[in-house]
Amino acid sequence: MASDANAGSCCPPGSWGDLQDSSDVANQAGTALALHTGTSVYVTPANPTGTPPSRVVVMASDVFGVGGRRPRLADYIAHATQAQVLLVDFQRTQTAASAKNIKEYIKQFPWTAIEEDVNATFEHVKQVAASDAKIAAVGLCWGVWAAAQMSAQGYPLIAIAGPHPSLHIEGFAFGRDTLDLVKAIKCPTLLLPAGNDPPEFQEDGEASNYLREAFPNKSKVVAFPHMKHGWTARGDFAEPNVKEDTIKALQIITAWLNERFED
Repeated sequence: MASDANAGSCCPPGSWGDLQDSSDVANQAGTALALHTGTSVYVTPANPTGTPPSRVVVMASDVFGVGGRRPRLADYIAHATQAQVLLVDFQRTQTAASAKNIKEYIKQFPWTAIEEDVNATFEHVKQVAASDAKIAAVGLCWGVWAAAQMSAQGYPLIAIAGPHPSLHIEGFAFGRDTLDLVKAIKCPTLLLPAGNDPPEFQEDGEASNYLREAFPNKSKVVAFPHMKHGWTARGDFAEPNVKEDTIKALQIITAWLNERFED
């Protein structure tokens, strides 16, 4: 299922659209909580040992919400990194599924619109995590832009990882230079671009080269040339290699996060 033409420059032509895969809902390992702002968060694992987590991952989703298989992606990351993962609904129940104009939809969520929930998320982490906890971020599409903004604004992220990154939202929706945002990222970054993602995020792209130079031997780019933008969150597992490459992406992300947590 390809996305509709409305995806424009946010999700490149041929990207996956709004596939809500709920096949694993019954097997979710997490639970829901509400931040003091009222925003919902999926927290996994649901029943930690009681010891404050020393590893935390803040997860920001794409423009199609936090449902479908996204909680299961969070579960996988939590299990493989032994971190507590917070999948935060930064778009507050809204999604682009019925948006007539994707650019106008995204423009509803500049940094100033999500800052309150970002603050609340980090306040929650401060309350429940160990005092020396390390915090990383995982973004999906739009969520990579959100994570980059968090780092640029000075939130204490030790790493950012993101498949099919939509960092170019900075230019597409907000009229600013995307590379300026990339240069403002203050931590090692792992990008996993799909084949139809913009050239600047591919293995030899300008943004990718900058991140590797800024954080030598830590920033990394792993391309999935046969996948379409959105595959990990929205790709149809009935199609060849989509499930396999989703698992592969998760393995790469979690192995890399474990390295950054150990730095």
